[in-house]
Amino acid sequence: MVGTRMTVPEVMAEISKDRIFYDDSRGGVTFSGGEPLMQPRFLRDLLAACRAQSIHTTVDTCGFGTREYLLSIAPLTDLFLYDLKAIDEAKHLQYTGVSNSSILENLLALGRVHSNIWIRLPLIPGLNDDDGQLEATARFAASIPGVRQINVLPYHKTAIHKFRRLGRPYRLEQIPDPTPEHLERVRQKLGAFGLTVKTGG
Repeated sequence: MVGTRMTVPEVMAEISKDRIFYDDSRGGVTFSGGEPLMQPRFLRDLLAACRAQSIHTTVDTCGFGTREYLLSIAPLTDLFLYDLKAIDEAKHLQYTGVSNSSILENLLALGRVHSNIWIRLPLIPGLNDDDGQLEATARFAASIPGVRQINVLPYHKTAIHKFRRLGRPYRLEQIPDPTPEHLERVRQKLGAFGLTVKTGG
């Protein structure tokens, strides 16, 4: 475990160093991880500090957290990037170790109070890309008022070398990268439900 303990003022001092770039690019700060909801009070205080300085904020979350805290940061967050790894509960449990029921319920609740949510769908051939799962994902996303788009994230093997350095097996090594034709089919499948679909991001 490596890291540095920091206070909200210390983090804001680092953020403020790049203020000129935020102003020029209309960008801002993204809180990710890991999972930012694992430090909910610290996250909320940072978001409030950014809001006080008119700095655009994005929270990148898998949605696996306490709904109370998620909804409490909604008024302080300009954009949510919300990971949706698998709509099928059994597959989600198999590959992530947790059920997706609270993740989906949190997304529904967030979508009722926040109007700028981008769903991030990591596309993993043979795991979450069959027609049934794609249609169920699209139908669910299209039912949520606050969802503005889906970002399809093509599977890649970048993490293999990290796993090897840690002496851990990489269990998805045999999965092929999605082809451009496959990505286009997925885009069309999701877009058929009226969703804005983008690759990457």
